[in-house]
Amino acid sequence: MTRIYAKLFLIIAGIAAAPAVLAVPYDPPIVHEKVHRYIDIDERGRYSETVERVTRIVSEYGVDFLANHVFETKATQESFKILLASSLLPNGKSIHLAPDWIKRSEGEQRNGRHFDDKTTTTIVFPQVEIGSRLRSKYRMRHFKPEKQGEFDLKFGLSPHLVYEDAQLTIKAPKSLNLMLNHRGFTGGIVSESKKYITYHFQIQQAVAQKREDGSVDSSDHSPFVIITQARDYLDIGRQYQKASNKKVRVTPEISKLANDLTANSITDQEKAKALYTWVSKNIRYISTTVDDGGLVPRDSAYIFNRRFGDCKDHVVLLEAMLRAVGIESMAALINLGDAFELPEGPAGHSPINHVLTYIPSLDLYLDSTAQFVPFGKLDDQVIDKPTVLVALNRYGRTPKMFADENKLTSHTHMKIHSDGSVDGKNESVLTGTMEINYRLARFSEMTESMEKTVNDMLYRFNEIGSGNISYTSPKNIETPFTWQSTFKLDSITDFRKKGAFIPPVGVSPGHIASMTIYKPLDTKVFPYVCDSNTTEDKYSIQLPDHISIESLPANASYESKHILYTSEYHLDGQSLEITRKLVFQYPSRKCTPDMYPELLEAIRSIRADHRTSVVFSTNQSN
Repeated sequence: MTRIYAKLFLIIAGIAAAPAVLAVPYDPPIVHEKVHRYIDIDERGRYSETVERVTRIVSEYGVDFLANHVFETKATQESFKILLASSLLPNGKSIHLAPDWIKRSEGEQRNGRHFDDKTTTTIVFPQVEIGSRLRSKYRMRHFKPEKQGEFDLKFGLSPHLVYEDAQLTIKAPKSLNLMLNHRGFTGGIVSESKKYITYHFQIQQAVAQKREDGSVDSSDHSPFVIITQARDYLDIGRQYQKASNKKVRVTPEISKLANDLTANSITDQEKAKALYTWVSKNIRYISTTVDDGGLVPRDSAYIFNRRFGDCKDHVVLLEAMLRAVGIESMAALINLGDAFELPEGPAGHSPINHVLTYIPSLDLYLDSTAQFVPFGKLDDQVIDKPTVLVALNRYGRTPKMFADENKLTSHTHMKIHSDGSVDGKNESVLTGTMEINYRLARFSEMTESMEKTVNDMLYRFNEIGSGNISYTSPKNIETPFTWQSTFKLDSITDFRKKGAFIPPVGVSPGHIASMTIYKPLDTKVFPYVCDSNTTEDKYSIQLPDHISIESLPANASYESKHILYTSEYHLDGQSLEITRKLVFQYPSRKCTPDMYPELLEAIRSIRADHRTSVVFSTNQSN
């Protein structure tokens, strides 16, 4: 279970990610003609997996980037052997496996923050062209017995690929009392003996859907088969509690530090804040998933002494420190990402991939691995999601998202000179997820030059200039986050004759304006992630003395069930005031495709407002 920091923040430029292509049926670059998987499980929970794949290349992209088969195994638990591989060319010629086709890499290290014992084996097929068929067959043996009652396997299909013939056969001993859960696949029991039971499932997925940026994780809706000993996710929670409970030890050193840190705290809230802040700042996030490291945390004393650990380790240490000052807490299992559902019925670990701290007496979730998240808040990867509260043996849910708790208030002051150049400054205050995202965005750009950061921001709206940005230290989570800039813009228009200009954005967050520079999808096929937040933009613009304003954009207003947008324009002498407000308030963070037209209409209104010009005449003689 690893903390994901690879979120791509175009917020570095003050904007959200641009929508991608429309999700409609399309011809993918490869087609899985055949994926046959056979699983043979023994009475100790060990199993072998034999898989035969045939992939057809249907485009140049498939030739260049997907003409291989990739396999991952855990060296401490699994062995792997390629049984055959061949490439069938369109002219009928068959080329069989040669040693130099196989490439292996041992263990993965991601930026020093994640260590595992995975071995990646890649078959690189030769002489591939459009129409080639790539065939491989391998056998993987999972030689480490599963702990009693903890066996589970999950197999899923991507909605973005074509599977002409996908089959799954599972032979399992009755003594394991395995349960099945599936969606999209057809099949079930095909044979039984005194000791074994065999299941067979199949599916044909003839249509692939293009990816849609912003969609929920496909695990929320794509086909799957689960074979498991867990009746539901509460069973998964009980397994986790059994493994992790003994790891929480209040050592004398932990107790002393916890009490020292809370010496001046009166309430449990204050104590929890002091301990959360210390763990967040001092326990470096490093994930180790070697052997059982992906599921079992390390001892609290180990983490305390070494000052690093992953999400499970953070929770164990924080639980020990809280217990030292009389506050009970527990692990809360959750998905970190864009999956919002825990399917009913027999369960596998997926999509659970993260652990939070939950304090029942305060009804409070904490994530000390999230270095940029102030106490009492959560980032948008874990808000409004189901949780498994392991020590309580029940489900929970992280708080919903409310517009007034996730807010960006921005005020930009500009003076436009007679030559059209602009001097400006901006002050912005952020709260909630808006604040958290900007903290991360600012932190991630620290290695870039200020010139590049400013140019990237100006480029959004075709503006040219220079500037400087200052802000609260991103990791100083005890201080409210503010953002300031000063900037100069090259001429925005020719004020020597009558004309018009669109008010510039300058070096400011430009959160509302950013919604006008990308064409959104025309429709949505998949459910998508929708955040609730508020943005208030104010622009105070001092106009050149020698011009007269002939007309201002009309005030705008758009209001629907979940979205409110207003703008107002006011002129007092040569001072132009523009105020805009945009509010999104959704019932949950998972929106359905039928809600999408509302967003499209709001974007049209916002774009129309932002594209309207200020018309002026000039009193200056030529």
